[in-house]
Amino acid sequence: LEFALVDGAIRRGLPLLGICRGAQVINVALGGTLHQHLPDVIGHTHHQQGNAVFSTSAVRTVPGTRLAALIGDSSDAQCYHHQAIDRLGDGLIVSAQDTDGVIEAVEIPGANFVLAVQWHPEERLDDLRLFSAVVEAAGTYATGKVNA
Repeated sequence: LEFALVDGAIRRGLPLLGICRGAQVINVALGGTLHQHLPDVIGHTHHQQGNAVFSTSAVRTVPGTRLAALIGDSSDAQCYHHQAIDRLGDGLIVSAQDTDGVIEAVEIPGANFVLAVQWHPEERLDDLRLFSAVVEAAGTYATGKVNA
């Protein structure tokens, strides 16, 4: 069902923001793969310490991406995940990585808003830029649909 929702949203040009597992679902729906247990790949459990405790990871954005335009060069991301993107799905590009080289954000370049972050931006209420951006994209989409 989730794959069908991702496919339908992308085909219709609906704005799409994936958060944590949402980033993983979007990637796999587009044919990508996941590291099934990140500690086996990077050798530590910093990304998911357990007991619902979020860890902070410094992420660096890729210049020229939508994400970089929204949040700048870097951000302190609140992480709680033991899986991560391995091979990218079709059409996706990496838009941020952490200091371990873990892919922390992906997007589809172009006019349609398709952006996914591995971290939890809702855990930092001082930074609502991603939510503002998807709401703005939804407004633009709705206005375009009404006028079509």
